[in-house]
Amino acid sequence: MKRILYLDARAGVSGDMFVGALLDAGASLGVIREHVAGLGVGGIRLEARKVTRRGVVGTKFHVLDPETRAPVDQAPSAHPGHHHGGRHHGHGHPHHPRRGLREILAIIGEAPLPEPVGRDAAGVFRLLAAAEARVHGTTPDEVHFHEVGALDAIADIVAGCSAFHQLGVDEAWCSPVHVGSGTVRCAHGVLPVPAPATAEILRGVPVYSDGTRGELATPTGAALIRYLCQSFGAMPPMEIEGSGWGAGARDHGVPNMLRATVGTLAEREDGARIACAC
Repeated sequence: MKRILYLDARAGVSGDMFVGALLDAGASLGVIREHVAGLGVGGIRLEARKVTRRGVVGTKFHVLDPETRAPVDQAPSAHPGHHHGGRHHGHGHPHHPRRGLREILAIIGEAPLPEPVGRDAAGVFRLLAAAEARVHGTTPDEVHFHEVGALDAIADIVAGCSAFHQLGVDEAWCSPVHVGSGTVRCAHGVLPVPAPATAEILRGVPVYSDGTRGELATPTGAALIRYLCQSFGAMPPMEIEGSGWGAGARDHGVPNMLRATVGTLAEREDGARIACAC
C-alpha cells in the first residue's frame, strides 16, 4: 500500500508552515537540528513551539536571526533578500555578505546529510533560484541571497526536506493553493500577490484566491511543495494515520495553518485504487 502525505493549503504555504506541519505530524526537531547544524553555517538556530490559530493548535517553526535572535519572519520582508545583475536588494542587513546559488549548493553538497535530504534540498533551491532568475531577467547563477535571507531559506528548505523524509512517505500530494490577494511589500517594493517568483514557481499548479487580503503563499513554501508534491487536487480516499498543523506568522482572518495528513491510499481487494468521486 502506498503511504502518502497530503497537504491542505487552503490557508497558503510558507517554508515555516511546511516545516511546522510536518513536525506536528511526527517529524523530529532534534533530527532537523542535527541536519541543519551539519551544514556548518554559523548562527542558525531553530525553535518550534505550540501555538493556537483561531482555536486550532499547531506548531510554529522559527529560524532565528543570528544577530537579534528574533524570528527571521518578523523582519520587514518575509522574502529571502537577493540581488542580481549588480543591483542590490535586501531587507535591513546591508552589511551582511551574500551567498550565490553555487555557494549554497556547495554548502548543501558538502554537508553530512542523508542522500535524499541533500538531493532534494539542492533541487528545491535550484527551483527557487531559477524562478527568481526568470522573473528578473537574469540567470540562476547571478541570483544572490543576503546572509540573513539565505540562512532563512537554507534552514527552511533543509528542514523541510529532512522532515519530509523522516515521515517515510512514498509520495506527497497537495490541495489547490490559496495564494491570497492584494499586495506585499518586499525587497523590490510593493508587488502584487502572488509575488512574481511565487507565481512563476506555481506555474501548472491549481491556485486560487477567495479575496483574503495578504500574501498566503511565499516563494520558499511554493518551491517546497512544487518540488516535493507529485499531484495537486482534492484529498484522495485514504486511511489516515495522523495529521499535523503548521502555523504561519500572520493572522489573515482564517486559521493561518497548513495541514499535513499522513496515511495510506485506500485500495480495493484487487489492489486498484478507489476512485475519488469529488
